[in-house]
Amino acid sequence: MKKQILLVIWCLPLILAVMAIPSSGQDKRTEKKQELLKRVLREKGFHLPGQTGTDPDVTGTRLAGRTTATDQRITSNPSAVDEGEISVIYDPADSNNIVLSYMQQYSNLTFPIYYSSNGGATWTVSNFNSSAILAADYPGYLPAGGGDPAFAWDKNGKVYFSWIYLSVNAAEDTALFTLNWAYSTDKGHTWSVAPKHIIGQGALDPASENILPYKDGVTDREWLAVDNSGGPYQGNVYCSFVNFPPGSAPASEAIKVMVPGADTFGIMVPAFTGNTQFGNVEVDNAGVLHMSLADLDNNYVRHAASANGGTSFAPTQVVGQSSALFPSAPFVVQYRENAAINMAADAQAGTGNNVHIVWSDFPGGTVNSFYSHSSDGGITWSIPDTLNNIFPAKYITIMPTVAVNGTNVAISVTAIDSNDSARYYVINSTDNGNTFYPPMLVSSAATNYNALNAASSSSPLFFGDYNRSVRTQCQVYSTWADGRNNTGSKVYFAKVDYCTTGIQEITAVTTSLQLISVFPNPAKDHVTIQFYTSDAQAVTIVLTNMAGKTVLTMHKMLATGNQAVGVTLTDLPAGTYLLSVQNNEGMVATRSVTVR
Repeated sequence: MKKQILLVIWCLPLILAVMAIPSSGQDKRTEKKQELLKRVLREKGFHLPGQTGTDPDVTGTRLAGRTTATDQRITSNPSAVDEGEISVIYDPADSNNIVLSYMQQYSNLTFPIYYSSNGGATWTVSNFNSSAILAADYPGYLPAGGGDPAFAWDKNGKVYFSWIYLSVNAAEDTALFTLNWAYSTDKGHTWSVAPKHIIGQGALDPASENILPYKDGVTDREWLAVDNSGGPYQGNVYCSFVNFPPGSAPASEAIKVMVPGADTFGIMVPAFTGNTQFGNVEVDNAGVLHMSLADLDNNYVRHAASANGGTSFAPTQVVGQSSALFPSAPFVVQYRENAAINMAADAQAGTGNNVHIVWSDFPGGTVNSFYSHSSDGGITWSIPDTLNNIFPAKYITIMPTVAVNGTNVAISVTAIDSNDSARYYVINSTDNGNTFYPPMLVSSAATNYNALNAASSSSPLFFGDYNRSVRTQCQVYSTWADGRNNTGSKVYFAKVDYCTTGIQEITAVTTSLQLISVFPNPAKDHVTIQFYTSDAQAVTIVLTNMAGKTVLTMHKMLATGNQAVGVTLTDLPAGTYLLSVQNNEGMVATRSVTVR
């Protein structure tokens, strides 16, 4: 995609369609703050345990304690869970070590953490148990909502994780809003919490949903970053969040910092005051802290930076203006769509002060996504490029994420055609985002949002507020949630290697079948596929060439446990092939195989 000079006529800001506009500017901001808080509570799935009713804002959203019958609105499998809102990160010392987490909603709201030691080929669930931590902190309290898992990984091997719980106790008259953190020192295999593991804490009146005068107030939509630059703030851990204080005090996008050697985060430092959401934080190769955020009072996407370890922030810069950072019906994917602003700052030494931001915009009932980058640390920004223009005219794009390593930039995004059929793609640039190659398809099956009744304000769909991607110089790790085959929201992981074949390798993170390895690779006349299954099942193995033609199909019945299946490659021409494995859950994994 060539950079384009766009003349865009922007609509006047429309933050929330249901808002009344008082005459006083201060009253207007306060009312927007209250409306934004109500939206946050809806997106967190806030409900009282056992609460019923017909208001879609209460019972039509994805609730943390849903019944089996509610689950059947998305999938016919009564044991299915909804998975979404994914975070992923890799070890800066060895990119084969990856951890990811997501919101898991069924009878309870949890945040399972999976780790991989082989670049995402296989995944193992860790010992992390968010429910046990909540029970120990607040006996008798149950989740009433929450979300926003986030990671940061320092150069000394320590992984940080954060998440939010909104919890209630039937015997109490308050609901607690807690922003928590945990850590791992063994590449995500096991997790611990420090005694002071609460970053932010506030309280709500469950009946009125008003913020009570307790500690920080509400801290929502957090993001983590760590300074690995080797500079004066090396080892600082930053947590950004939107803060809603009690009373008429304005909201703000703020951070707290945990300095090396400390076991708790420090005081709150505002970066931007006003009604805001969708903050990200990243640290560049010079140790500068960058923040992206939405200015909902003006419908701006903004950037802020701190060069002194988060002690203070320079004035924000406008990256782009939007028509509507929250949509009005009809909805495209789910009843919690938003701008999903995502940022990446280059952490590789000697490659400049590059920062990249993507977001979605919702003008007139449709959706566009945009990309802009800065080469001077966020002081100036390129005219936003429209991601929809990369695809044929019948496609729209939503919920993009951006990842960077040096001058290599990748945008991962959902593209939806005129029939509401969606697939996931990665778009690659090797010149700092000035030009992009054509999109590469990484999802092996489509999601039909029309079949799932997405265009409804009472839709029960849950796919989370954001996806996430990261990259090395060559490899892009993308994570997303989709509802292929109308099976509900499931988390997927894909790896694309742009330095070799460019073949995507996809793994379903949570499945009864794992593809452990394919060897030898390269191969001459046969390969062996190693599987692990948690139960006996039938699988289909398909081999396709680079033209997309199927050259081999096998059907096998697998027993429980570890086992191997041999595949004969005799008479196949030399070249690269895509090996795909499917079971009754759909596509489980793909691997590239080279035949010599």
